Amino acid sequence: MSEQDNGAAVVVRLGTPADAAVAARLHSELISEGFLAQLGPRFLRHLYRCVARGPDSFLLVAEVPVRVDGRPVAGVDGAGPVAGFLAGALDLQALYRRFALREGVAPAASSLPRILGALPRVWETLRHGAGGTGAGPAAELLSIAVDPRWRGRHVGVTLVDGFVDEIGRRGAGAAQVVVGVHNAAAVALY
Repeated sequence: MSEQDNGAAVVVRLGTPADAAVAARLHSELISEGFLAQLGPRFLRHLYRCVARGPDSFLLVAEVPVRVDGRPVAGVDGAGPVAGFLAGALDLQALYRRFALREGVAPAASSLPRILGALPRVWETLRHGAGGTGAGPAAELLSIAVDPRWRGRHVGVTLVDGFVDEIGRRGAGAAQVVVGVHNAAAVALY
């Protein structure tokens, strides 16, 4: 994916498992709604690693490109700082199963007291995403965060545009996002 035409000075690319740490940090620092942030960066790092590896999920990273001779050079090796991330899934139930079976045991064990304290929300989250729209696979935007230093520069819009492009490339016929009613910035973005 390349720099968008909406004024953002970032490049959006598919994230790799190596990007999970920065996504976890941004999530834990910037997303306070939902119980996932309460589980801590270690749990989130494992979750985002699973998202990046999945055949039915993906991580997008908005990075500030390093400029060489006035032209942006993107990619993990030539990238500057990360301005934001977005996590998406085409099959949320499959993502949850894969995480629980392959990656989630150790981080869940270390977060067990917090998970037990939030059991109704855990159950609600695990049940979410079971239905589709009937118009092909229904994708879901799971999380998005933009570094405060990059807010107001269309990074969120660029990430959402990247999400729409990626789900289209993967054949999704529809997408959804769940947003808290009091999250005015997110409601305005979507």
